[in-house]
Amino acid sequence: MKISPAPILVTVVAVVCIGLAVMYNGKKMAESANAPRPAALKASAPNVSVVVATPGQYQATVSGHGEARAHWALTLKAQVQGEVVDMNPLFATGNRVEKGTVLATLDGTQYTQAVANAKSTLADAQLTLQEEKDLATQAKREWQRSGFTQAPSSPLVYRTLQLAAAQASADNALSALKTAQRDESNTHISAVFDGVILSRDIDLGSYVNTGDTIATLNSSDKVEIAVPLSLAQWQYLGEDVSTPVTLQDVTTGTRWTGYIARFENHLDGNSRQRNVIVALDQPFEQKTPLLPGTFLSVEISGKSLNDVMKLPASAVSQEGKIWFVNAQNTLVSATAEKRFERGDYVYINPIDDRTELKVVVRPLVSYLAGMLVNPVVEEASASGQQPFANAEELVQ
Repeated sequence: MKISPAPILVTVVAVVCIGLAVMYNGKKMAESANAPRPAALKASAPNVSVVVATPGQYQATVSGHGEARAHWALTLKAQVQGEVVDMNPLFATGNRVEKGTVLATLDGTQYTQAVANAKSTLADAQLTLQEEKDLATQAKREWQRSGFTQAPSSPLVYRTLQLAAAQASADNALSALKTAQRDESNTHISAVFDGVILSRDIDLGSYVNTGDTIATLNSSDKVEIAVPLSLAQWQYLGEDVSTPVTLQDVTTGTRWTGYIARFENHLDGNSRQRNVIVALDQPFEQKTPLLPGTFLSVEISGKSLNDVMKLPASAVSQEGKIWFVNAQNTLVSATAEKRFERGDYVYINPIDDRTELKVVVRPLVSYLAGMLVNPVVEEASASGQQPFANAEELVQ
């Protein structure tokens, strides 16, 4: 029986291939074992922007908001009644009028007649009074010529009571004349101050009764802004009323310089805060007029404060914390005790009596206490000058 050579050949080839594979793998494993190992990756500390803050002396500012209102606001009412027979062309909403300008005239016929009657009555009363004075003088002479040494027992002898009655009648007639003249003058409806006409409630030919509204006027001599301040803000506000006050239109950004008119000595019923009244004289004569009704931001210079650190507002988180880098270049968080704010900056008390802090300008929510970082000082602090200070904020 013959054995076929094919299976033997296949077996030999398989054994050879397996041997070659073992040799190849052994060689590769030896090369891998002798190859140099890669260096271990080093963890890199992230860069953070910081500013160097040191305690300094600054002037506190107190900020608030308020609406500009006219110094005087008047609802002009009729003092007499009558038909409107004449109107000033300036008597229209929006126009400015001077004090004493006649806005409208009522029919004054009955009041002119009343003045004439009052003058006639006064003349008669004065005549009667003079006659009584003459009679009283004559009565005294006759009593003296009669030889009586004692005074008369009745005031009627010297006509004292008649004279008093005549004097009262004359005084009453004079008062009636003044009333009639006042009513006649009130037929000419005039502006009681320099102002702006907000509304006109009558027309030519209309009939006006006593007490009817004629117009609404705002004075133009000055505007006042009631600025509510918290108790903390009042602590930083000085008592010098000559301190200039910066007013800014919150819509257009236009600025004016006003002054403190007075301090209110009561709490506002709505805000439960105390108001400081700021004023601006001649608002319509400014380069850009300040119109009543404008909503303004108000900034008042306050007291000088020592040992205060100035930081960008972005450095303080919504929770009122700041992050700073310590000597080991690790992050530390602390609660910021704000003294006041101004523009894009906040002013805080020093942290743990430190004389210098590297404060992170824009902290991230991913920061962790003790995290290793690489602080990069921004140019504003690297110049060696007081960080973020300018001439108007530093107290000389």
